[in-house]
Amino acid sequence: IGCFGRVRAQKGTDVFVDAMCRLLPRYPDFTAVIVGSIVPEQIAFASDLKKRIEAAGLQSRIVMTGELPIEEVQRWYQRLTIYAFTSRNEGFGLTLIEAMSVGAALVASRAGAAELVVENGVTGVLTPPGDVDALVAALEPLLRDPVSCTAMGTRARARVLEKFSLDA
Repeated sequence: IGCFGRVRAQKGTDVFVDAMCRLLPRYPDFTAVIVGSIVPEQIAFASDLKKRIEAAGLQSRIVMTGELPIEEVQRWYQRLTIYAFTSRNEGFGLTLIEAMSVGAALVASRAGAAELVVENGVTGVLTPPGDVDALVAALEPLLRDPVSCTAMGTRARARVLEKFSLDA
């Protein structure tokens, strides 16, 4: 399960961490990854997240990579089963389309263009921004049912190929 973007409250990284701390103990086959830069102003925020992860005993299952070269980011996308878009507010939110292009199922907060990109219940599940309980409720059925999760990811990939250009 991945959450990509700068590590900060606006991106909902804390919402993702809190949801993972609740879900991962019940789903040992999953690992969470947070890919994104931590700028100097966000070091305290990121340190607090690391403390939450350690308190939950999940430091080996919730990985914070920091900023990575684009080739490595692409490799992390390719490892995903589920992509969590947890922004509280957003412009467009390109990471959704990037995750869809690799066939990840989506759970996305209703921020930025998420409602235009994600077909709720078809290519992903939409949740209210900043709502840990809603994120947990949306993720858990996907964790419980890998077959429907994979099918959702397949539909997401088909949608992005049909509706969005991947040309740079």
